[in-house]
Parts: sequence; C-alpha cells; structure tokens
Amino acid sequence: MKVKECMCSDICYCMPDTKISDVAKMMNENHVGCIPVCNNDNCVVGILTDRDIILSLAKYELDPANTSASSIMSNKVYSVKPDADLKDALDLMKKQRVRRLPVIENDMLLGMISLGDVAVHGNN
Repeated sequence: MKVKECMCSDICYCMPDTKISDVAKMMNENHVGCIPVCNNDNCVVGILTDRDIILSLAKYELDPANTSASSIMSNKVYSVKPDADLKDALDLMKKQRVRRLPVIENDMLLGMISLGDVAVHGNN
C-alpha cells in the first residue's frame, strides 16, 4: 500500500508568524496534535506538536499570545512522498520516533500520515 492511499489530505497548517495561542486553537478545532509550519509557497519549514507547545511554554514561561510558531517549532522535518510504500513510512516513524509525517512532493505539502491513519487503513 502507498502512503497516498491512507494519508489525510484535508490538513491545516500555520505560518511561521502565527501565534502559539492560534496554533493551539487550530489543533483543538481540528482534533489534531501536530501542525506543519509552511512559508508563503506552501513549503514546510517546520513542524509543531502539542507536546512542543506544552514543554516550551512551561520551560521558558512564554506567553502564547506573543510567541510565534517559528520560535518553538522543530526545524528538522521528516517527511515522505505520496508514492512511498507504507512500510517505508512506518520504518521512518519508528527510526525517528515520530507519530506523524508530512507528505511532500516537489516541496509542496500534500497531506499528513499518522500512526492512526495506518491503523485504520493499513490492513486493507
């Protein structure tokens, strides 16, 4: 099975200057724990998880209304292509200890694949 067969293509993302309070609202409204951070060309420049937000706000005592996504996002983004085998995506998640990967082709964000997506669709 290919990544594109079970990825979520209806994704939300934020810009580097989006405030953390707005990112948290997006996560809550969309029931997601991870938001890609994209530039004006829809290219992924970082990734932000709910865990990143909690740990950064607690550790540095940041104000979420005045802190931008770019200041706490992870710059190292592991990703897969839509035509990648699902097994390769799972191997990358395991190796890098992540539960979600952006699906990127030609530097453009096409979707996200998570362990949950694999659990639902991976046995078909």
